Amino acid sequence: MQPALQLALLLAILLPAGKFAASFCTRLGIPAILGELLVGVSLGPGAVNLLHLHLFQSGQATGALLLLAQIGGFVLMFLAGVETDVDRMHEAGTTAFLVALFGVIWPFLLGAAVGHLFGLSWITACFLGGALTATSVSISARTLMDAGQMSSPEGTVILGAAVIDDVMGLFVLAFLAASITTKGESFGIAPMASGWLQHRIPSAAGHPLIVQMMLISICVTLFFVIGYGAARRWLDPLILQLRRLTANEAVPSCVLALVLVYALSAEWLGSVAGITGAYLLGYVFASSEYKADVERSFYAIGHGLLIPLFFVSIGLSSDYRALGGHWALLWVTLAVAIIGKLIGCGFAALASGMDWVRSLRVGCGMISRGEVGLIVTAMGASTGIFGRSEVAVMVAVVLLTTLLTPVVLRGAFHLASQQDIEEGLAAVGLAQTADNRQEILPGEARPEEIDGPPDQPALRV
Repeated sequence: MQPALQLALLLAILLPAGKFAASFCTRLGIPAILGELLVGVSLGPGAVNLLHLHLFQSGQATGALLLLAQIGGFVLMFLAGVETDVDRMHEAGTTAFLVALFGVIWPFLLGAAVGHLFGLSWITACFLGGALTATSVSISARTLMDAGQMSSPEGTVILGAAVIDDVMGLFVLAFLAASITTKGESFGIAPMASGWLQHRIPSAAGHPLIVQMMLISICVTLFFVIGYGAARRWLDPLILQLRRLTANEAVPSCVLALVLVYALSAEWLGSVAGITGAYLLGYVFASSEYKADVERSFYAIGHGLLIPLFFVSIGLSSDYRALGGHWALLWVTLAVAIIGKLIGCGFAALASGMDWVRSLRVGCGMISRGEVGLIVTAMGASTGIFGRSEVAVMVAVVLLTTLLTPVVLRGAFHLASQQDIEEGLAAVGLAQTADNRQEILPGEARPEEIDGPPDQPALRV
């Protein structure tokens, strides 16, 4: 069969299967991405082994599918940037920032330590810790919405912190990607400049790691400054010009090209993962006056084709049979994923003035992992840093934490909080005060209006 027909057959199988599974999960109150992941797992090496059937033995269609899935990762992170609530990030305050910060530090350190204790190399262990850092904003938001707690103090902190620690998780991913470039990759300004300096300057050759990290830090800073500044300055004027073109769908087509340019620039100039560049562009779009139009178009492109392929491909690369002999790593990693958020986020909330029940709710709301964790997993798998067992462990951790979060968060909201009681009593007191004030009818004269103040004579007509 020709490669084009093989790819067409793969898409005809995977896209409807992913959407039906996502719809089924949504009806059960489970996040849709779990359905797409489970489709990939069931069709992966552990069960059907779809990509290695006789029909697809040439491998060309498989390679094309994985390339489309990687572009789907760029589109996914662009949409994540577009959907970032910039105002919520600004208003989240110190509490949300501290919750996010410690919710990144603790899982990363614990995950890296556990990975190394189980015999993984430090770079693989750091990728394992990096995959545990970011919270799934969509899963936390859906759980809070279902519980009617979106506007609660805990809900505000959870959503603000989830957005912030997604951004922090991307910075962790950027440094992990930079560590890969130090292993011999020559693409990008930083590796090329490092090689040039080491050939020309003896002191640089004697301290290659220091030179590499200094150049990477400079390049990362340059990319974010130039990329953010250029997008803030030229993005809206560019979209205005594109809207004047008479070609069909010129704006989404050119914006997709811009997403790919930012992804390429992130790798070449900033020595960071391409998805970081896509997210940066989307974050600028979040404040654009053309946000709604672009978001609508990319929903069709992304959620209709590319993003489901990304999640399904993660499942396809996961072989649950590879967990044989690695069950201890799975359960310890899962425990670290849960405890890291409970300790890091919960104690940060407690230190910020919340009582222990509200702090527990914050910690529970931050447990779920999602898109960023899967992207780090995909990156580790594509570079050979993650083997089959590590990919299977991380996919299982994402699935289990996503299923666990709604259960524990709803349970935490059933616990009595002293601050809830105090705020409830204060609200009742304010309501009673308002009722007492309303007892005097608008047309009824007040006593002081008749007799005047005590130290003044009564008013006479």
